[in-house]
Amino acid sequence: MTRIIWRSVSTLAGGGLALPLLLTLSQASDGGTKQPSRAQDPQIGQSFQVPYRLTDTNHFLVRARINGKGPFNFLVDSGAPALFIATETARKVGLKSDQAKFWTPIDQLDLEGGARLVGIKARVEDPFQLVGMNALGLPGASIDGILGFTVLARFRLEIDLTRDRMIWTRLDYEPHDPPGPNQNASRKGSTTAGTQVMNAIGPLAKGLALLMGKQPEEQYQPRGFLGLEWSERITLGRRYVLVQGVLDGSPAARGGVHPGDRIIRLDDRAIEGLGDIHTALAKVRSGSSVSIVISRGPESDSHELRLAFTAGEGL
Repeated sequence: MTRIIWRSVSTLAGGGLALPLLLTLSQASDGGTKQPSRAQDPQIGQSFQVPYRLTDTNHFLVRARINGKGPFNFLVDSGAPALFIATETARKVGLKSDQAKFWTPIDQLDLEGGARLVGIKARVEDPFQLVGMNALGLPGASIDGILGFTVLARFRLEIDLTRDRMIWTRLDYEPHDPPGPNQNASRKGSTTAGTQVMNAIGPLAKGLALLMGKQPEEQYQPRGFLGLEWSERITLGRRYVLVQGVLDGSPAARGGVHPGDRIIRLDDRAIEGLGDIHTALAKVRSGSSVSIVISRGPESDSHELRLAFTAGEGL
């Protein structure tokens, strides 16, 4: 059973009232199995900052690699029963769907931010949502698949619309695969009237796209990867960005950045809060040289360091 809790939090910023929403998706114990899998999956209990974008149609979109290939855009949809991968996306990855089997095995799914799932199943199909939205170009980006229950149930999701990252915490929980359709019924060609109507929506949207025209997609540019986790702090009325974690082997780790450092400047921009660092990072691309000035040590006896490293390739 899925429990979804929406909490509205009011904050006063810049003289205007903002209402960020926090979504927490958790699972009750009767919808799957809890297994002693910590030894098999070291990510259980870890939290990941997963970047997302809110599309023009107010859908949450995240990026992921399938079996090391991609990145691809996936809708986050708590109403979908499973992981769906579009047929064209499957072709690019090299997935071959067995018509005799409803599910297609996926060796590895890597979400931007570091979360990883190994040995899961997907349905290779073109749901009407993807066909219709892609035909009209409504989201402003091509959608390659849907992250549904069998993926989301493995995490606790926190979504704050004032931030550009979700928090995904890996749970020690394995959801059951939803049952496949009755194979005998499918061979006889018997489908419900509702299914026939839903399947007709995609081709209808394609026809509308010919009349209305398709909205242009945004151009994809690989995001520069630093390997930092941070938070905003306020001391004596002054905002600053604190490095909370540095991923092992990341460009920032090789450049000498440590947890606890305070970021003073990134390239040519002074950093006085999350807004500043997000603006600065928007210009960082894979292979870019990054110059960072940090303050290290207790605030009463800190010293500044200038570090430099090359950004890696993000999703």
